[in-house]
Amino acid sequence: MRPVVAALFLVVCTTSLIYGQKTRFGEATVPPNPADYTLKVHIAAAHLKTECANGFCSNVLYADATLNGKKLELSGVAVMVKKTLMLIAPGDYPAKLVKDVHNTDGTLFDQEYDLLLPDNIVWQCYTTGISE
Repeated sequence: MRPVVAALFLVVCTTSLIYGQKTRFGEATVPPNPADYTLKVHIAAAHLKTECANGFCSNVLYADATLNGKKLELSGVAVMVKKTLMLIAPGDYPAKLVKDVHNTDGTLFDQEYDLLLPDNIVWQCYTTGISE
């Protein structure tokens, strides 16, 4: 009985893998519409950090950005392209505001943005710092 159950389990797992859609993390299944990205973000610098919590490690990308005249630090999971973590090159990128949190103290924390990178890759990020 055990070999039959194990064989059936193996068949179910392999068929679900065969028919699964192959997408990379951070890559949209439908190409993004550039007209939706109305904000302009200037990236001045970017750097990667490995952060570990509760036994789970992830590569986080931090970017120093200027958005509407405000200098912000944006962070999000680093996008992997061709098995290599990608840094964002300094320059201007279109973006859109995904989640706007109106904090009572007027801070801009927890605002989420989608940054449209070359090759229609979308980097999902949020504000983690503000500077002068």
